[in-house]
Amino acid sequence: MKRGGYLLRFVDVVLILLFGFIIISEIEDNSEIILPKSTETPPMPPDFEELIYIGVTSEGIYLLEDETMEVTSREELEKYLVRKKDLYGDFLKVRIRSNYDTPVYYAFAAAQICDGFGIKKALDVQIFSE
Repeated sequence: MKRGGYLLRFVDVVLILLFGFIIISEIEDNSEIILPKSTETPPMPPDFEELIYIGVTSEGIYLLEDETMEVTSREELEKYLVRKKDLYGDFLKVRIRSNYDTPVYYAFAAAQICDGFGIKKALDVQIFSE
């Protein structure tokens, strides 16, 4: 027999054994899987956090509250963030999102406000692609 013939016979035998084991095995639809439990540390509830998105347009307008509220000045944005900081404390996080054509000045102004009040922040930029 050629070398390929032995390989073909070997594959046949392995498949026959595989199907044989599948046929004789007991498979239940409602089998319960018992997951391991940690004995080292007790389960902790997830951390509470409030995430606020600030959209920045190319004209320097800040969009808040799911883009339903517009803020046109830095002072108004500061007042808004102070109210949210008083409400949520250290659990407040801000995502600043700007388009590709927005001057960096506006996004960094919002980031500076967050830094001034000790609010955790992240900057996102939507990149233009065709």
